[in-house]
Order: sequence, then C-alpha cells, then structure tokens
Amino acid sequence: MTVDGKTTTPFAAVAALLALFAGIGKTAAVADDSYAPLKLYDGKWDSTTTIGGKEVVHIENHCSKPGLFFVCEQMVAGKTEALVVFLPVAKLASGGEEYKTQGLLADASPAGGWNKLTIEGDRWVYSWEDTEGAKKTFWRNVNQFSGTEKIHFEIQRSDDGNTWKTVKGGDEQHVK
Repeated sequence: MTVDGKTTTPFAAVAALLALFAGIGKTAAVADDSYAPLKLYDGKWDSTTTIGGKEVVHIENHCSKPGLFFVCEQMVAGKTEALVVFLPVAKLASGGEEYKTQGLLADASPAGGWNKLTIEGDRWVYSWEDTEGAKKTFWRNVNQFSGTEKIHFEIQRSDDGNTWKTVKGGDEQHVK
C-alpha cells in the first residue's frame, strides 16, 4: 500500500512511524488480559482497499506474547514485511486500553519512534506524527471491528491534529 508517496503494508503503516515512547515503568500495573484484544490480529486476512485506489492484499499475522511484549510478524503476499511490537501503557477511564507500538521492517531500515494505539471497544485508533523540515503531519488509522472477522479501516492525515482527511480506506476480512 502507498500512503503519501511511501510504500507500507496496512498493518505496518500504522505501527512503523513516529511518536515518543511513554515509559515502560507503567507496564507493571497492566494485567496480561491487556493483550487479549490484540490476539484478534492473529491469522490470515484479505485486505481490500476501496478508498484511495483499488488494491487487494493477502496478509498473514503470526502473533504471540513471548514475555512482556506482544508481537506480530506480518507477511504480505507470502513475504515477511514487518515485526510489530505492542506494549500496554495505560488503562483508560472509558475501560479501554492504550498501547505503544513499534514496527521493525524486514528491510532493516531504522526503527523510528514509538507510536500509539488506543482501543475502546470495537474502535481501534493508531496514531503517529511525521515531520518533514518544519512541517508536522498527523496520521491515524481508524479500525472499526465488526465482530472478530471483519475490520473497516481508514488511514487519515491532518495538518493540525483536528481536521482529518481520509487518504486510504477499505475492509479486512479474516480468512479461515
């Protein structure tokens, strides 16, 4: 998938860009069940982009919790593209969860900063910032789950962090 001239995978696009790391010390108070929602990513998915160009991508995620971190190795069209690392950092007053995410790309390019994922029910929002020169661009990927088998996604950008424009979007279907 190409977003703003950069080639990324749908999952890695939201996890591999820039945000600051917000303290590992917070993780001690977060229970293991914080990782339960992330297990939905495990397995095979067909991703169909319908906004910003038509594209069908076959994705396979191999997810596990080897220790403190939750990780997903992501394959796109049969080729490993990224390892995405998740770390819970806060329980939200709404009952949701906040995570830091880090994407490590298979081409060994530099990792960049930690990003943010907020899960509130069936709505998951990945957010990050990108800076070129003095210009900051805000990005987010809004995932709306319909049960455990379908995700509608919209990748959006903003120049001010308030007004958002959808640049890519579509649906992902879990494949049995």
